[in-house]
Amino acid sequence: MPSETTSAKNLFNKEQSFCYIVLLGLTVAGHFSDKIPIQLNVTLHSMLIIAIGSFKSMEEIIKQIKAVHIEGKGSDANIEKMSFNDAWQFPIVAGCTLCGLYFAIQYFGQETVNYFLLCYIAVGGTVGVKSMVQSFTGSRFDSIDKDLLIDFSIKMIDLEMQVTQLDIYCFIISAIQMGLYVYSKSWIYNNILALIFCIHALQAMFLGNFKNGFVLLTLLFFYDIFFVFGTDVMLTVAKGIDAPIKLLFPKDYSGEKPQYSLLGLGDIVIPGVFVSLCLRFDFLKSLDRAKLEKLILHEAEDEKNQDGRTVKYLCEKALSSSKHYFMAVNLGYFLAIVCTVIVMLVFDHG
Repeated sequence: MPSETTSAKNLFNKEQSFCYIVLLGLTVAGHFSDKIPIQLNVTLHSMLIIAIGSFKSMEEIIKQIKAVHIEGKGSDANIEKMSFNDAWQFPIVAGCTLCGLYFAIQYFGQETVNYFLLCYIAVGGTVGVKSMVQSFTGSRFDSIDKDLLIDFSIKMIDLEMQVTQLDIYCFIISAIQMGLYVYSKSWIYNNILALIFCIHALQAMFLGNFKNGFVLLTLLFFYDIFFVFGTDVMLTVAKGIDAPIKLLFPKDYSGEKPQYSLLGLGDIVIPGVFVSLCLRFDFLKSLDRAKLEKLILHEAEDEKNQDGRTVKYLCEKALSSSKHYFMAVNLGYFLAIVCTVIVMLVFDHG
């Protein structure tokens, strides 16, 4: 078993490596040929990205258990939990945002909306870049992430902004990423950025419980029917926005301008947070609560002699636990993707 400081980061290392290798192989093949069946491309990309994000969410919950219950660092602030109110309000907010983008494209033009979104993504992407930097470097940059350079809040709109020196550096990296995207217009680079966004979202956003997930997915089922089949809003926005908010798959290289099929990131992230919930549930129900509490109490009381037994136990359970819920919901997602592809090919409609 790896050391305590690295064991949580290396969970499902073989599985994640396999997923990345398959995604890399599909990307390389797609660079040279447009003959990869769209059915295979869409299915593998979506399921592999969700698998990686689910494994990352497992690592995150173990890290948070260690930080909160052993190191006493307070609440799990790095995790964004979706409450019941968030779940039923999400489709409403998403619908308003989608309609706003639709009318903005109609009145201000695609180019204006694209530049606005790229700037927004450059700023919002700072969080994802920071998460990646910390995941690879551990606590190496903690010294420049303590003192706040900017700290203010607007209570009327519930806005809080706290910026450290590390945030500034991560924003610069995020801005450079967007600049490279605008310059290259590469579908491969688009997919790399989209992959980063998806994995960060799945790692950091948790559904509070199954009831919240049921409400969210049920309402979004009707949301999709309305905006995809009832109106042209969804397809107009998806095709009109040139930003890394979708995955692109080579469709036809024969013309002057390459043609691509697309898959919106919402079709990965939204079901993905439910898949991640199922994996974490499989893990949590395998734990011996009495043994875990004893291990946590031992390490929490003896700060100088923390031997990492709690994290080792959690990692062992995460690897050995039966993953029935996780496998079942992945089967369901696979069938959903198959239905999506069938509708796309038979009816020639998104």
